[in-house]
Amino acid sequence: SQSSSTNSPFLAPENLCGQTLLQLVGEGHTILASIKILSERIPPAFLVAAGIPQNNGPSNNNDNEQSNNSGGMFLNLFGKEERRSSNKPPTASSSSEILLDDNQKSSCDMEDAKKYTPFLFDFSYLHNPEEFEATLTNQDTTTTTDGNGNAAEDMADLEREFAINHLPTIQEYYTLFTSIYNYQLELNRFSSDLTKGYFIQYTVESVLLDQEGRALLCEAVWLYGVILIVLERLLPGPIRERLIIAHFRLSNEGGGDVSTIESICKLCKGTGIHPPQSTNSASFGQHVSHKYPMEEERLFARYPLPVDLVRNVVGCLISDDVYRQSSAFPNVDQRSIRLSRQASMLYVVLFFDNAVVLREEEARLREIVDKYFYDNWVVHVYAGMTADLSIEWKRFRAAKAALDNVLEVENVKKMHIQNAKLIGQCMAELRAYLTMGILTDSFVLDNRHDLLNCLRKCNIAVRWRILHRRTTNAVYHGIVCATASEVTADPKLQGDFAVNDTHVVSLLLLSSQLEMQLKHIFTQLLEKKESIWINCRAKASGMMEDLAQYFEGDVTLARVSRHDGLIDWFTSMASEIRDLAYESGDHFTVTGRKIQLCVQALEDVEQYDLVDRDVQVKTFLQESRELLLQMARAVGINESIAQDIKFISDISYGVESMKSYVKIIHSRIS
Repeated sequence: SQSSSTNSPFLAPENLCGQTLLQLVGEGHTILASIKILSERIPPAFLVAAGIPQNNGPSNNNDNEQSNNSGGMFLNLFGKEERRSSNKPPTASSSSEILLDDNQKSSCDMEDAKKYTPFLFDFSYLHNPEEFEATLTNQDTTTTTDGNGNAAEDMADLEREFAINHLPTIQEYYTLFTSIYNYQLELNRFSSDLTKGYFIQYTVESVLLDQEGRALLCEAVWLYGVILIVLERLLPGPIRERLIIAHFRLSNEGGGDVSTIESICKLCKGTGIHPPQSTNSASFGQHVSHKYPMEEERLFARYPLPVDLVRNVVGCLISDDVYRQSSAFPNVDQRSIRLSRQASMLYVVLFFDNAVVLREEEARLREIVDKYFYDNWVVHVYAGMTADLSIEWKRFRAAKAALDNVLEVENVKKMHIQNAKLIGQCMAELRAYLTMGILTDSFVLDNRHDLLNCLRKCNIAVRWRILHRRTTNAVYHGIVCATASEVTADPKLQGDFAVNDTHVVSLLLLSSQLEMQLKHIFTQLLEKKESIWINCRAKASGMMEDLAQYFEGDVTLARVSRHDGLIDWFTSMASEIRDLAYESGDHFTVTGRKIQLCVQALEDVEQYDLVDRDVQVKTFLQESRELLLQMARAVGINESIAQDIKFISDISYGVESMKSYVKIIHSRIS
C-alpha cells in the first residue's frame, strides 16, 4: 500500500501512527491478563454478597460428575475422583464447572465472609446513600457483645477491619476498571485522529491497506470487545458493582473524580444477566471456560466505537486474510482452520454497532458462514474460552437463518463422521512415522511435505473434536459425543463413529511427539544445511569423476572400451556440480534451476546404449541424482518451516479443555 511504501514502515519507531496503535494493542492484552489474574483473587466476602452460589458438599449427580463426554467441564484436580458417566449435553451449569480448592478451608472462609456482607452494597447505594448508611448504624448485631457493646460500633469495627485487609486489593480492581475505560477512550481518540487527518497520510482505510496496520487495527477493536466479554464472564456485574462501591466508601480518595466515577459505573454496571450457577464451586475465580449469551450488543453499546470504524474492520475481516497464514494451511479444504483466528475476531466484532449485521444483513451473514463456519460452529473466543454459535446466534434472525443452512442434523452427522475417519487415518500415519529409525535427516528432507501434511491433518482433527465436544446444543452434543459399547484403541469407524476422550488424548500425544521430533530435526537441519550441501556436492562430483575414469577403460576389471565423448561429458558434469555454490550471488531459484538441469542431464545420458546396458553406471547416476536433490531440499529448509509448525500446532484454544483430559494423560504417563 501507499502508506507502507513511504518514508518509513508502519511499525518504525518514528511512525507515530503505528507506534500509537501498537501501544494500544499491547495495553489491551495487559488488561486481559489483569482480568484473568484478579478473577482468581476475588475476596470471598464479595462472592457471598453478590450471591454467587457456593456448595462445598456433595450435590446431585449431574453437578458432581465429570463425564467423558462433557463439553467444557473442568477436571477436579484436587478433589476426590468423580464418577464418569452420562452422555447428556452440558447445560449452562455444567459448562461452567470450577476447579475445586480445599473444601473445608473454603467453607470456613465463606462463613467468615458473611459478617462483612451488610456493608458491601451494589449500585442501588448510589440512589440514596444516606439511607444505606443509616441502615448500617441502626442494624442490630448478631454477634456476641460484652453487654456494653453497641451494634453500630461493631459494624464500624468490622468495616474498619475489612478496609485494612482488603482495601489494596479493591484498589487493584478499581484501577483495572479505570484502565478499561481509558482503553476505549484511547481507541476512540485514535479513530477520531485518523478521521480528522492528524496522522497526515493515514486514514482508517489506508491503515487497513497496510499489512501490519490491518492486523493491529482489527486486533485493537477485537480486544475491546473481548475485554468486555471476559470482564462480564470472570467478574460478573454484582461483583463489579460491590467492588466499586466499596472503593468509593472505603478509599480515602473518596473514589476519585466524580465524572470518572460516573463513567466507571456506567461501564461496569451489571447487565442483569447472571452467570450460570454451578453447585460444584468452591472458588468462583478459577472457572468458566465456556461463554454464555450475555446480550453483548447492549454491553458494547455503553461506550460504542465509531460505526465507520466497525464497518471497515468487519469488511476487512470478511474479505482479507489478515494474518497471512496460507503457508501453514495451504489447502483450500483447510480454509476454516487457516482463518480460525479471524473467525474468532469476527464473532466478537459483529456485536458492535448494535449487532446490525447479525440482525438484518442476511446476505452478509451467508457470506460469513460459508467462509468461516461451514464446517464448525464452536469458536474459540480467548484463552480457552469458547462459544457455541448455535446458541449464541439463536436470538439474531439473520445469523440464525444463515447458520441453520449449514447446521442441519445430517450435515452435523457428516462433519462428525468425517472427523472420526480423519482421526483414524491420522493415528495410523502417526504410528508409521514414529516407528523407531524412520525419522532420519534424509527421510525428513525427502518427505517434508508429507510430514507437514500429516501434522496439519492431526491438528485439524483434534481441534474440531476438542471444540465441538463442548457444544451446548443437546442435539449436536448427542451426535458428536456418541459413546461406543466397547472401548477401542482407535475410533470406531462404523455405527455412530464414536470418538471418546481416550482417542483424543492418543491423537494429542502422538501428534505432539511427531511435532517435537520434527522441530528438533528441522532445527538441526537449519544449523548444518551448508555442510549437507558441501558433502552432497563433493560426493556427486566425485561420482562424476569416477565415471569419467571408468570410461577411460584403464580401471582394473572394467570390461568397457574407452569412450572419449563420455569421458569429456562426465568430466564437464563434475565441474558443473563443483561450481554449484551454497552462497552465490544468484537467487536461490536460479540455483535450484541449475540443479534441475544437472538432474535432467543425468537422466538424459542414460539414453546412450553404452550407459543403459551398464547397471553399475546407472546405479552411480541414480545416486548422483539423489545427492543433487538432497542439496536442493537442504537449501529449501528455512526458518519459515519452524514458524509454520508453530502455527499448525497451536493449541491455545484448548488451554481450558485440556483440564478434562488430565486424568487420562496422567494414567498414560504412569
